[in-house]
Amino acid sequence: MRVYVLSVSSSSLKLGLAELTPPVPSVGPEAVGVSECGGPDPVQDGRLDLQMTRADLPLDPHLLNGTGLDLNRALDALEMQAAAWPPADAVVTVAAWEEPAAAVSDRSQVIYVAPEHLLQAQHDLPSGAVLGNRLRLAIAWAMRLGVPLLTVPLPQQVELPADARETGIPGLRREPRFHVLNSEMVAREAAYDVGQRFCDAAVIAAHLGSTSSVTAYQKGKVVNSTGSGLTGGPMGLRQAGPVSPATLQRLWDSDHLQMHAGAWTEFWTGEGGLRALTGYGSVRELMAAEETDPRVQAAAAAFVHQVACAVGQQCGALTIRPDAIVLTGPLARWDGVMHRLEARLSWMAPVFVVPGDLEFEAVARAAGRGLMGWAPMHSWPRELQPA
Repeated sequence: MRVYVLSVSSSSLKLGLAELTPPVPSVGPEAVGVSECGGPDPVQDGRLDLQMTRADLPLDPHLLNGTGLDLNRALDALEMQAAAWPPADAVVTVAAWEEPAAAVSDRSQVIYVAPEHLLQAQHDLPSGAVLGNRLRLAIAWAMRLGVPLLTVPLPQQVELPADARETGIPGLRREPRFHVLNSEMVAREAAYDVGQRFCDAAVIAAHLGSTSSVTAYQKGKVVNSTGSGLTGGPMGLRQAGPVSPATLQRLWDSDHLQMHAGAWTEFWTGEGGLRALTGYGSVRELMAAEETDPRVQAAAAAFVHQVACAVGQQCGALTIRPDAIVLTGPLARWDGVMHRLEARLSWMAPVFVVPGDLEFEAVARAAGRGLMGWAPMHSWPRELQPA
């Protein structure tokens, strides 16, 4: 199957062609469609091979203007780019739904809109749909192509087990936000790479980027996470690492935090981390300065230490030894640091490095799993959903 993956921001228009190939059915308990995950509606664990072709569309100054979008110009640009590509079975994009058609714990909700309902969707999306340029354009393009639209949320939070949410302060619970979609995708792939199905495996996934998070999966479920940004996590390119209450108290007493009260998120996730320690704002700059700049050398050592400790901490959330550890995200391109992390972590489990920002791949695979019937997918309008 083929899907076009669409991404729109205030300054860019990106398109991907994802070619998804399901596995060849086997015989016995490993066959596709056989699951031992348990539960009333177990999620299947077939592997979808993915080939992704990407294109960054040249920006017409009139195409995107902050929150504005020239819909017809954008559609023409997409059509021109896709003219040399094979036709797709669906258009896929990221869209958040505050009230998904059905609630399935810990699972992304892929929403399916058939071609005959796209016009209705264009004018009458449910109040729970968070609208934007991306969704408007995806609906219009699916209408022009005459194919279904699939929306995949980019969730940041899942429900942890009760014992992972306790803080020791009555009434105060941990609600970590982390890189849910990307982390699950690479964890699933790492499980396959060691000969396991995701629903049988134990995997630690570390997403390392502007913000960082480390998450433990066991039997296809999140059992714990460091969180990222304001909710925790090791150091990132712009994110500060763990800070003790005593340090927070000193900052508060010095009025430092009070000065940033109007930009709390920016202070913790934009002004700290490797950039603050070194002055360099990209992975490429850090790699270029690593051999000559002592600030980068010291920051790299601290980063390796924090990530390794966070991975070890998440191993403690498992009831078995991990089958795999996977390091992903933009900072996974930093070869020297990844080699040091592999040396620190490989005694625990095989370590896989998957560099880059994999939103397109994660969205395509989530949609593909929905189309294959291996993951929850719900129709819109809601009344079309089977009882």
